[in-house]
Amino acid sequence: MEKKAYKVLYIEDDYASRLLIRKILRSGEFDVHEASTGMEGLKKAQELQPDIILMDLNLPDISGTNLTTKIKSMPELKDTVVVAITARNSVEARQLSLIAGCHGYISKPIDPHTFPDQIRQFLRGKREEIEFEKRDYYHQLYEEALVNNLTIKLQELQRSNSLLKQRTSTLKDYSRKLEKLLTIINDLQLCHSSEKLKEKLIDYLCELFAFDRCLFLDVDFENLTLKVAVGRGLEKSRWENFHLPFQTQLFRRLFKERQILPNLTIQQIENPQIRQLLEELGSQHFTLAILGIPADAAIQMSSKENLKEFMKPFLTTLTATADIDVQNIEDHLREFLLSEVFYIGGYLFMDYTHPTKKLSSHDLRILDMLLRTSTLIYQNLQLREHLKKLFIRAEKDAITDYLTNLYNHRYFIQQLSREFNRARRHNSQFALIMIDIDHFKDFNDTFGHQAGDLVLQKIGRILRENTRKSDIAARYGGEEFAIICPELNKRRGQILAEKLRKIIEGTRLPFSQDTRITISAGVAAFPEDADNPQDLIRCADVALYEAKRKGRNRVQAFSPALQTTP
Repeated sequence: MEKKAYKVLYIEDDYASRLLIRKILRSGEFDVHEASTGMEGLKKAQELQPDIILMDLNLPDISGTNLTTKIKSMPELKDTVVVAITARNSVEARQLSLIAGCHGYISKPIDPHTFPDQIRQFLRGKREEIEFEKRDYYHQLYEEALVNNLTIKLQELQRSNSLLKQRTSTLKDYSRKLEKLLTIINDLQLCHSSEKLKEKLIDYLCELFAFDRCLFLDVDFENLTLKVAVGRGLEKSRWENFHLPFQTQLFRRLFKERQILPNLTIQQIENPQIRQLLEELGSQHFTLAILGIPADAAIQMSSKENLKEFMKPFLTTLTATADIDVQNIEDHLREFLLSEVFYIGGYLFMDYTHPTKKLSSHDLRILDMLLRTSTLIYQNLQLREHLKKLFIRAEKDAITDYLTNLYNHRYFIQQLSREFNRARRHNSQFALIMIDIDHFKDFNDTFGHQAGDLVLQKIGRILRENTRKSDIAARYGGEEFAIICPELNKRRGQILAEKLRKIIEGTRLPFSQDTRITISAGVAAFPEDADNPQDLIRCADVALYEAKRKGRNRVQAFSPALQTTP
């Protein structure tokens, strides 16, 4: 029988958010229904009897906590799973939603990759709990919030009515731009990189507000300058080498309490270099904005609890987490979150060349909404991109020898076992080459360990550059190396080993032109010499010992006739 889809009701007044959830949960596993107000959501919940209700805590007609209490008071809905989805990330907001009856709390911006699994966990019975000793405290806060919410709602309604009466002449334009804003935000949420978001954001700013010019300015923290990353309305040749001095303290002060500095004029600019540049551009009214978050918000994000949440989606994709230095990744991530590179995403310059044209008050509100949402999306993309780099590097470090950049001993053993399994399945063969540097201890004693490390690095480079992509070259330990050669028989393995021996013998050392390094190598093959990894390594080692016994600087293939003990 076909599995019945989970019935999901999403109560959210933001159209873009509803559209995003609809796209994320569009598989046959979920049947998504929507409501734009709390009262509409309550009515639909009674009619639909959903398996799970997702709701924003900030609804236009009732707070999410009040709505949750109403839902839980109805016999037909008291066992329904309710999950809060909101951009409010404070501990108090989370606890109050749980007091109201929510099963849990999911923070915005939503991660499309992990969101369906979060919903499944709540459907399977997951429920977050408040610590027992704090229940009374949060119960009291919740009761106070009920009164405050009512007061705030009344005040908001009064302000809204007043604004509607005062600005009826601008309502049509405002409505049109709001609808466009929803489409823009939805499109920006689908960006897969921070660089792509910059380009789209600049295009949309010019389109929505009819700016004559719009520039995205990246901060070069090393040289303390601003340079244009993306520009519209200005020929690229004019801004390609465009650099402005970046005074850290000045910009911190300017954007300490607000994200936008609107409708500025040249006369308000004190820096003569910037003023001259604006005069050359013919700028009349311009607006500056920051795509970033306050430093204290970055500090909050860098808490240990938040770091683990950020890393969780990446950790679940790893096949060998035991080999990954998770603490090191966590430290690097914290350092990144606290750096200006993260919480200052960049600056926006937007201007008009007409002397009377400037942003209206409702344009500023829409611009503020767009930039606040864009900042969250941008920082989330930056965070994901940085985490991806950290995990890629960590996975590489987990299987790589730090000195030679070859695979390490642990990875070699794993791959040798996999190659045995693969060769057995496909009835194929492969060769194993064991290599040892001749007289390496004497070399270290003569030239020092630093020179010895250079030799190991040099041989590592030779092995990487002179083996096939399918071969697995590893540092077996100390001055010993190993190479797994899929699909090669023992004779062809000997040929490869001899080639490497000649290359190494002919290599000059930068610190001693008269000294030569040589290697001895032993070759064994599956299935000819052994039928398990341990025996194959032993056979290759026996052959290697024989090569050394015969005078070194040679390649020896294994045969049963060879001595197996010194």
